[in-house]
Amino acid sequence: MATTTKKTTTTKTAAKKTTTAKPAAKKTTTTAKPAVKKAAPAKTAVEISVTGNKKVSTLRTEFNKKFPYLNLYVCYSYGRDLVKKGETLNARIPDDKTLASVRRANSGGDISISGNKKIKSLEKEFDTVFGLYVQVCYENSDGNRYYTSGTADEKTLSAFNAECEKNGCKKGEWK
Repeated sequence: MATTTKKTTTTKTAAKKTTTAKPAAKKTTTTAKPAVKKAAPAKTAVEISVTGNKKVSTLRTEFNKKFPYLNLYVCYSYGRDLVKKGETLNARIPDDKTLASVRRANSGGDISISGNKKIKSLEKEFDTVFGLYVQVCYENSDGNRYYTSGTADEKTLSAFNAECEKNGCKKGEWK
């Protein structure tokens, strides 16, 4: 009986060595490939971060790079009143100013701009966070410039940018 016990012990030990060696090699190969594939999609989710330290020119340039058929018209808060009265909107903030230097005294914070944000939400956020009047604009193929309103304000920035491209609107920075 002593001989039988020794053989059983030897067989179990040999079986354990074979089983543990093979899965370790498979795990190393499997985990290396998916890690590379998962890292690439993170680059496509680009957002524009808007803080008080950002210059108007930088904001407009970044916005136009992300949405090449759209532009931001950044105005002092009294620009809203001019539009309501039907007057010409001439309250544009100079490009060399920072948002902190021109915002309402009791305002402050940050905004994140992404393609899935609705135009009306973006314009309202600038009013709420910075106390500034902002309009999303575009220029049609004939060179006529427009501010978004009505149903266009219900669209996301990406969707409206794609629509402007499809309709032949001009691409490039609106100065």
